[in-house]
Amino acid sequence: MVTLKGLIKTVSIVKNPITILNMKLKKSVKVTFPNGSVFQTTYSQFVILRDNYELIKKYHLQQINDKTFKVTTDNYHLIGSFTVMYIVDEIETGVYEYDYRNKVVLDIGGFEGESAVFFWSKGAKRVVIYEPVLEHQQFICENIRLNGINAEIHFEGIGDTDGEISVVYDKADNCFGLEMKEAQNKMSIKIKDISKVIAESGADVAKIDCEGAEISLINVPKEVLRKLEYVIVEAHTSEIKQQLVEKFKDSGFTVYRDSGDCNVSIIHFKRVPDI
Repeated sequence: MVTLKGLIKTVSIVKNPITILNMKLKKSVKVTFPNGSVFQTTYSQFVILRDNYELIKKYHLQQINDKTFKVTTDNYHLIGSFTVMYIVDEIETGVYEYDYRNKVVLDIGGFEGESAVFFWSKGAKRVVIYEPVLEHQQFICENIRLNGINAEIHFEGIGDTDGEISVVYDKADNCFGLEMKEAQNKMSIKIKDISKVIAESGADVAKIDCEGAEISLINVPKEVLRKLEYVIVEAHTSEIKQQLVEKFKDSGFTVYRDSGDCNVSIIHFKRVPDI
């Protein structure tokens, strides 16, 4: 249903608003925005693009094909799915702010390679990526190639032990792994003991965003956890957050930053130097 507010916004932004009417007859149409960006889009995608036109301009969003988009910033190129510009905007506005120069960064939950590209653009000397969803493999590999990243890729998730688990999901998007009771899809993924992952990576810094699997950090030995100087964790429930804060404090870290809400928090932990 088209609202008056939506109609006014469409007319004010889209160069060829008459094409929007054709969406009633076709699955998708070509839409041109004032900055010259052209998208072959369904109506639901169009509404998202229209309402986020400032991001389209800011990140020079281009459509490669039906499922692939490209973002260009002053420091890097990135290709990915329809959600790519939102993730880039979140990253660029400081969610992972830290000094990565000459650091090895462990990127757990690499998704489509967007965070690895960011770390590399900030001076990381190597990025070790863990991402269990094979659908993301092509994007990760292409983004590494586009940006000349020194990267090590593992198509695995993390857990308490090595093994394989079955995950139910709706879409293989950035929320893959969160419990979805009504989801119809199921995927088997490989997982690796998080203690081994940290120890073998040689990382100075870790970013961990793995839709609930971050709880496995509470079983990592203190001496292994302290191999990292700085850890950024996305905690997906208040219960997980509380356990992680207790674990890291007990392991000699301080909470350096804490942002988010009661459901999802992004916590930065900084290791306290040995006395």
